[in-house]
Amino acid sequence: MLPDDPLDRLHHDLGFKPLNPLWAKLEIVLGLLGVAVGLMMGMQLAVRPEAEVSPSAWLGPMLLITLGGYLTLAGQRSHQYQSNNRLAAHLADLIRKNSHAR
Repeated sequence: MLPDDPLDRLHHDLGFKPLNPLWAKLEIVLGLLGVAVGLMMGMQLAVRPEAEVSPSAWLGPMLLITLGGYLTLAGQRSHQYQSNNRLAAHLADLIRKNSHAR
């Protein structure tokens, strides 16, 4: 039996698994936290004398900023997919209702 909810039916028909909105928000928060920590670490390194800071010391902040930014964008992309799926399900439901009414 097909699900009654248009979004559930879209997932069923296309073989999608539902995305978790809480996980997407957590990705965004953790990503932004990683970027913030990376920036703070970089600023602490920037105020120290150049002779005290080895070039490899910049690797940690750079990785945190890069990976944090990627994680934030992945969370945002997940929200985009969820929104697009809801819109597609709504449109499919409208088309289905109109085609049965004729």
